[in-house]
Amino acid sequence: MRKLLKKAGVCLLSLSMVLTSNVGVSAAGISSKKGAAVDTKTGSIVIDGNDIKADNVNGLTYKGFGMLSANSTSDLLMDYKSQNPEKYAELMQYLFGGKYPIFTHVKLEMGNDRNNSTGAESATMRTKGEKANVLRNPGWQLAADAKKINPDLKVSILRWRTPAWVKKDEDRYIWYKQSILAAYEKYGYMVDYINPNVNEAWSGAGDVKYTKKFAKWIAAESTATIKDEKALELFRKIKLVVSDEANVVSDSVAETMKSDQEFMDAVDVVGYHYKTADDNNGGMKWLAEVVDKEVWNSEEQATFSNSAFRPATTDKAPTVAGTGIGGSGSALEMGNTVIKSFVDSRRGHVIYQPAIGAYYEGAQYSFKELVSARDPWSGWMHYDAGLLVLAHISKFAVTGWENEDNTAGIWRGVPSASKASAYQGTSSNAVDGRAGGENYMTLAAPTKDNFSTMIVNDSEYPMTYTLQTKNMKLAADQKLELWETRAADDGAFNENYMKCIQELSADENGVYSFEVKPNSAVTVTSLDVSDSEEHTKTMPVEGERTVLDTDATGDVQNVDDGYLYADDFEYTGKTVPVLDGKGGFTGESEDYIESRGGQKGAMARYTHTLNGAFEVYKSGNGNHVLRQQVDKQSTGVGTAWNSGDPVTLIGDYRWTNYTASIDALFEREAEKQYAQIGIRETGRTQNLSNCAGYSLKVNDDGTWILYRAKMGSTSTKATELLTGSVDVKQVAPGTWFQLKLRGEGNVIKAYINDVLVATYEDSNPITSGRVAIGSGNTYTRFDNLAVTKIKGYASYYNEYIDNMETYDLTPEKNAKLIYNNRWSLTCANQGMFTYQRSASYSTGTGAKLTYTFTGTGLELLGCNKADAGTLNVTVDGESYAKGAKLWVADNMCTAYQIDGLEDTEHTVSIEVASGGLAVDAVAVIGSVYNGEEVTMTPKVGTETGLPEEELPTELTENVVPDIGTPSPSPSREPEQSAVPSQEPAPSPTATAVPSAAPSQDQPAAPAASSVRKGYSFTAQGMTYVVTDAAKKTVSLKAPASKKLKTAAVPAMVKTTADGTTYSFRVTAISDKAFAGCSALKKITIGKNVTSIGKEAFAKDKALKKIVIKSTGLTKVGKNAVKGISAKAKISCGKNVKAYKKLFTAKTGYKKSMKIGK
Repeated sequence: MRKLLKKAGVCLLSLSMVLTSNVGVSAAGISSKKGAAVDTKTGSIVIDGNDIKADNVNGLTYKGFGMLSANSTSDLLMDYKSQNPEKYAELMQYLFGGKYPIFTHVKLEMGNDRNNSTGAESATMRTKGEKANVLRNPGWQLAADAKKINPDLKVSILRWRTPAWVKKDEDRYIWYKQSILAAYEKYGYMVDYINPNVNEAWSGAGDVKYTKKFAKWIAAESTATIKDEKALELFRKIKLVVSDEANVVSDSVAETMKSDQEFMDAVDVVGYHYKTADDNNGGMKWLAEVVDKEVWNSEEQATFSNSAFRPATTDKAPTVAGTGIGGSGSALEMGNTVIKSFVDSRRGHVIYQPAIGAYYEGAQYSFKELVSARDPWSGWMHYDAGLLVLAHISKFAVTGWENEDNTAGIWRGVPSASKASAYQGTSSNAVDGRAGGENYMTLAAPTKDNFSTMIVNDSEYPMTYTLQTKNMKLAADQKLELWETRAADDGAFNENYMKCIQELSADENGVYSFEVKPNSAVTVTSLDVSDSEEHTKTMPVEGERTVLDTDATGDVQNVDDGYLYADDFEYTGKTVPVLDGKGGFTGESEDYIESRGGQKGAMARYTHTLNGAFEVYKSGNGNHVLRQQVDKQSTGVGTAWNSGDPVTLIGDYRWTNYTASIDALFEREAEKQYAQIGIRETGRTQNLSNCAGYSLKVNDDGTWILYRAKMGSTSTKATELLTGSVDVKQVAPGTWFQLKLRGEGNVIKAYINDVLVATYEDSNPITSGRVAIGSGNTYTRFDNLAVTKIKGYASYYNEYIDNMETYDLTPEKNAKLIYNNRWSLTCANQGMFTYQRSASYSTGTGAKLTYTFTGTGLELLGCNKADAGTLNVTVDGESYAKGAKLWVADNMCTAYQIDGLEDTEHTVSIEVASGGLAVDAVAVIGSVYNGEEVTMTPKVGTETGLPEEELPTELTENVVPDIGTPSPSPSREPEQSAVPSQEPAPSPTATAVPSAAPSQDQPAAPAASSVRKGYSFTAQGMTYVVTDAAKKTVSLKAPASKKLKTAAVPAMVKTTADGTTYSFRVTAISDKAFAGCSALKKITIGKNVTSIGKEAFAKDKALKKIVIKSTGLTKVGKNAVKGISAKAKISCGKNVKAYKKLFTAKTGYKKSMKIGK
């Protein structure tokens, strides 16, 4: 007999509750948080053992969760491994360890050294002849360390774009294969899954053809092409993933599989991103349940904002202030997304991009992760409660992949015992459960002797549930455990994280009853794990975020000397410990540079690269430098998500007053060649001139420009403050020269070779941020980076506090920021450049914010306009300012500053006197540095014969037999209007692709064409759906990317299917086709369009110009233009009179808009 009362904090048996009479009935007046009275809602779960499909080994087995390492989001992770290895080992063990690991899969991007949103992933092969190098990309090493912990972990790869040398399908296969085998050779693991096509750009028939070809190549591998027999055996088991469409669940994949047996046999997984729905024909359910294929939510968003502080929100959803760990973009919304993905379309696996945010704040897509790891020098990490929401599933089921014998015991999803009432809106991941209702998913052992049901209540309404089982192999008196995660009551922020709160017994009718509190996640399970350390161990709590302040080595913290940071890129004698896979280390170590890529290209310390490839490189004279490795002449330049030149970031966003200097050298004559250094970098864009507060750019003709970032702008164009020139000999190729920027308060000074060339005094200064380094797409060397303190100025903030930090994370939960009742604190709909995706907005005059701190000043950071409002400020009870004006500022930039205080404790109160105030964060200015300044002497001298060596452009051996008929088809790249065409590299001729002879037993292709009504395909960056095959008409369904700035709906579009090219007239724009394209400024509508669907351009707030070339437009749907720019102009030639009748108020048209020729 079990103990009725287990040890405190583990599992508490509450009084038996029999609530079966309440099923389906609402009981009014139950108190929910902060005294508000709301209805109690009810739910009922029935688990039938006969619905557990033990013979379904792929489609319904629940694989758990995966993480995507891509877009530079893991850039700083290996720095944790080298600088704080214990913290790295703890992280790996928490994510991948235990009997019930949270993550079972690592997905890796095959990068091309070019920006792919957040940043750039290093290319494993920069030329066709280069030996694949996976060490210089952190994701491959992350996967290796995870595999040590869990050998059953799966690894997959995908790509957005390719290196410039990849021109043909065969090239892409070579790139994949050589990289996979390099990882096997170095780390001993084989990739398990590949998406051979372009991520988020499914092109229909073309991708079907290539998928089949790719599968044949894998099957054709032999000892002649892969000499290692074990590697060959594993390589031939690689499985293929298709589709990976974003925000679109097209019918074409499943429908093609029904009609094309070869395609069906080639595909193992169908994946979709963000949308939880099935296709229009129920294709995903059919694949999972009938065909027994894997269906994945192959890229999903995690939590927006920091769940530890989210409970401070004043958001109402809908009536009660505060949403706990729930609400818009929350951990609970994430949980509902998991549930709805399985219920609606049988997604048995969910992959998060990113799960670990190991890159600097302010980059694109910041603050949407489960672990924040941005300070490798301090070891600081934030583990979000979103991890616990996933753990409510993975820690209470055996997840993963079933083996060939079907004996691994992987638990199956049970559709009949799963339900999702949450609603998915038009945005990527808005699964809204705030109305209450039943949201749960059941997983069960194939032997029917265990089960767990995970329930999410992302609402203010208490829920009462009943649960009943039948046809299960459970004990007659089976007890169930009820585990809960929710925000704190009055204690520490995590007091209610992952607690076993109740042991349940069935009533005389076999019914279990329990309550699910508002804004909580619970799991009810038959597993007896309440005493398990794996389940009861507290999730790590973020510690102090120590500011980066080192000695001259850059490796050792030292707050007393004149350095903030330095790097000569030598790393002499530096090593990295080897993990043992058990949470510790083997006692062995690896050389620092070799473990991170080797002497000709290694990850440099503390760098986060936005574009290009900045790596440690051993030059011919033995000196190590930081070299930008993308070169138009030698490697070519691939396409990018965000166009721009190479940029890398280094350092701490809390740095304020400092001097940054670096030596630079151009290796040879080249076009558009320059070196650039920036200070006070805070993000917003991938272009150095506009992401760094101030930057100095020196061109190879001797001209220079001093830039300042434009607030509110994410464009390439910053403000040119000053220009000039130096003797061109100083910056000639092969000659070292020094760039230096000094930011002392509001005065910026620029130096070239230690000679002052510019001074600028800023009345609206950008006051803080890290260092940025940039160049053109040419081989450029950098050396001797130094960030040094300035005498008489504070070098950094000693605190940087999110606007939501009204308490600290200690057990005592001490108060921090104090707001009065005239504020709105929100996590809803905050952008990627907003710190922690949360902000506080004053709701009227008299709004007051108070904080007590120790330091020499205080700054308010947040997006504000100069005329937004005025402030009355008191310091220690005395008036400091009245009617003070705000600075123009972006998020993470200073809008108001108090400085010059004594370095002691102060209490500051800031009150809105007029207008309004937005607070993104609060920063405390630290101690003034009064020591001696460090002088960095420019590096002098010249180097000749550069570049010293070129990468080989061809394979040195035919690693596989030549294929019989090389494909002339080009690689398919998604088109981006903002991406310029790049100079092509020389066309390769050698091949590493095995013969792909057609299968002799494949059935004949069906005679009927697959192109019929409902057929979907992608062309020129747009997805279309056939509306009438006989009349050859299509509707534009959606763009491949929501980030386009201009778009055109063509008159005609072509696609190839079943070996035939079809031409269609584009006669319609589908419902919601361009909805949510927030950057779209102009759309041109082709001459054949007769109908614009409902909400076609809804919420396109930047859309100011619509050009309609069609003379036959007859319909504009409801809310088609709702939310576009209020000053939008619609040009329609001679059809003004007729079209004015179409654009009515019901379409969202406003009187401030104009319709004209």
